[in-house]
Amino acid sequence: MARSGLNFELSLDPNPRMVSIVRRFVEETFEKLVGDPDAIFRISMAAHELLENGAKYAVGRRAVLRVVLEERETGASAQIAITNETTKDHVERLRTRVAEIAAAEDPFALYQTLMKRTSKIRDESGLGLARIRAEGEMALGLEVVGNTVTIVASAQVPGRPSTP
Repeated sequence: MARSGLNFELSLDPNPRMVSIVRRFVEETFEKLVGDPDAIFRISMAAHELLENGAKYAVGRRAVLRVVLEERETGASAQIAITNETTKDHVERLRTRVAEIAAAEDPFALYQTLMKRTSKIRDESGLGLARIRAEGEMALGLEVVGNTVTIVASAQVPGRPSTP
């Protein structure tokens, strides 16, 4: 049975200056709720990569970051998502990249392959999303409605540290 944990949305200008600020907020919030430093890193890194994606590819002046932590008897479930409008071309590239990442038997090998393959590409590499899957050990999902995309990263994490 899930217990209340954390559920918030931040509506923000998809601006690269906001990425580090919001990442620190997410990290400091999860430090108080999750006892495992590795899980805290993975969650804040995913938030960082998703925010960067929104800052780079959003069309318009609004992106929404959603953060959810549901506590359970056996641990907790964390979900980080970014929603923004983007171009039709980017929607198709996202569909392809997220499907490739989700299908990878070895996410870290795919991440290394993408680093080599995209080292000279200035545009979209998908490295941030591959990093979430490989280093963050998080599942990735994509929801598309028209030109509005929501990229979702989720994982099981240890629950709140017990207090004496």
